[in-house]
Amino acid sequence: MHFNRSLGGMGRSYGMGHLGEGQDDKRPKIALERALLGRVFRYFIPYRKPAILILICIALSSGLGLIAPLLVRALLDHAIPGHNLPLLHKLVLGLVLLPVATGLIGVLQNYWNIRISQGLVADLRNALYTHLQRLSLRFYATTRSGEILSRVNNDTAAVNGVVLGTFLGIFTNIITLLATAGVLFAMDWRLALLACGIVPAFVLPMRRIGRIRHRLSRETQEKQSELQGVTQDVVNVGGFLLMRLFGRASYEAGRFHDGNQAVFSLQLRQAMVGRWMFLFIGIVAAAGPALVYWYGGKRLILGDTAAGLSIGTIIAFVAYLSNLYRPVAQLANIYVDLQGAFAVFLRIFEYLDLKPDVQDRPGAGPLPRIRGQVRFEGVTFAYRPDQRPALDNVSFTIEPGQLAALVGPSGAGKTTATYLVPRFYDPQAGRILIDGHDLREVTQDSLTAQMGMVTQETFLFHATIRENLLYARSGATEEELVAAARAAYIHDFIAGLPDGYDTLVGERGFKLSGGEKQRLSIARAILKDPRILILDEATSSLDSHSEAAIQSALVPLMKGRTAFVIAHRLSTVLAADVILVLDKGRVVEQGTHQKLLDQAGLYAQLYETQFRKHDDRHPHPPGVSL
Repeated sequence: MHFNRSLGGMGRSYGMGHLGEGQDDKRPKIALERALLGRVFRYFIPYRKPAILILICIALSSGLGLIAPLLVRALLDHAIPGHNLPLLHKLVLGLVLLPVATGLIGVLQNYWNIRISQGLVADLRNALYTHLQRLSLRFYATTRSGEILSRVNNDTAAVNGVVLGTFLGIFTNIITLLATAGVLFAMDWRLALLACGIVPAFVLPMRRIGRIRHRLSRETQEKQSELQGVTQDVVNVGGFLLMRLFGRASYEAGRFHDGNQAVFSLQLRQAMVGRWMFLFIGIVAAAGPALVYWYGGKRLILGDTAAGLSIGTIIAFVAYLSNLYRPVAQLANIYVDLQGAFAVFLRIFEYLDLKPDVQDRPGAGPLPRIRGQVRFEGVTFAYRPDQRPALDNVSFTIEPGQLAALVGPSGAGKTTATYLVPRFYDPQAGRILIDGHDLREVTQDSLTAQMGMVTQETFLFHATIRENLLYARSGATEEELVAAARAAYIHDFIAGLPDGYDTLVGERGFKLSGGEKQRLSIARAILKDPRILILDEATSSLDSHSEAAIQSALVPLMKGRTAFVIAHRLSTVLAADVILVLDKGRVVEQGTHQKLLDQAGLYAQLYETQFRKHDDRHPHPPGVSL
């Protein structure tokens, strides 16, 4: 079954683009409020012990940072004027040892910083990837792979900078600010009031800048996702071949250039927003020391030495101002960065909040070992509510071990029916039962564990033949692996390769022919040993040798199993225990080949137009799929 063909209607309806072209109105909207803050900080709970160690390190570093100006004041007011060499030596030694102690504490703090930030990145990436595995086929049919990769890689990686540069910076600056303010007021409350009087000029402009940065950060992440999607379209074998065959290299280069330029422009605007405001803030910060020198110097000149005011006190006071204004400026800037940081979390939470279309019901139990009876009871399914149902009130029963051939015109609902059996989708009406068990009452894992599927468009990982086969059953022995390959008539080919089963197959199996890939897919299904098999024969586009080999491989695969086959060959139809004829989403006829011919209905019409004029070696007429 060809993936693009079977999902064509759904793709057109949903946009086949990144999430947002057809589902914007369904995205969860998370406001930047207390609930979001609580959700973000819940990810820090497993790291509360390292976080406490970091806070201790921050407190120690801030405390040590307050000592140096006091040492300088003692040098200027006592050691040098008093000609006290022992005191001078101690104070100078203290000025040397302080950076050493602060540096050692910084190393320890940095270690725990990285442990927390990288741990959060790993946790979010694991949570996001695990959640993506639970989403339904509809999500992957309507979302570009590049967009998904961007969320998993770029957005989660951005959390590292959020933790190191934003959240931890908040605590560092708050502790430094409070400690410095306390020392300043203890030294001279009038100078402290003067120095703190210009602090509001740092804070007031930040709210508007924060809103702009939040919007630009979100737009940048979205444009980067779009750019990765464009790249993903071309940097694979299929996309590259399509681009070269249609001579679209210049177009693709231009498309990438335009997207790259859009990202560059947004990043430039994001980096420059508020720069003029920060220039003003820098001027304000420079005015603080000037005011302290002016006011403190004026008091000394006029003979005011109250509260221990001295030249050393004024110089120490000015030295402390950097510890006052820097945290204020950084806290104001952190508010700006926090807006952008939450934009990253919002994008991650958008995916984490997506609900799978198909979910295990509460209390769903495992499906026991099945015999293989499949029953559709009044099944109706549409990919979208505003579309004609792909299946409309379909009912039939396939007994254990039977081969059911699905035939009908293109778009009749054959592939949709096969997608409902493993619960890629759930019907909107009716139910599907296996051995009397409603599929919605059993777990999805236990259901798919007893199913196998061989599609027209075979997918192989960029790995070895052995790894691709063992994907069906990782615990299979070498003997079982070889037996499955022999049953699929592919072992001799594998054994003739220089690396045998350890041969790399290339991107999507590009190093192999269509027939070889198909037989590997069949071997993989045989190795899984499913009770129910879904098969879309893929022989119509192959050479006669490959077709004969695959037809031979299908015999052991279907033996003793309940099988659904979207039939393309008369030989398959003749071998079927029951033929289901679908048209416009309905089962219009069912029975054996001869019985359906005698009814002189749609099947007889397809037979007359198909097999009277064309044998199995010739291509099918347009619009007819048997």
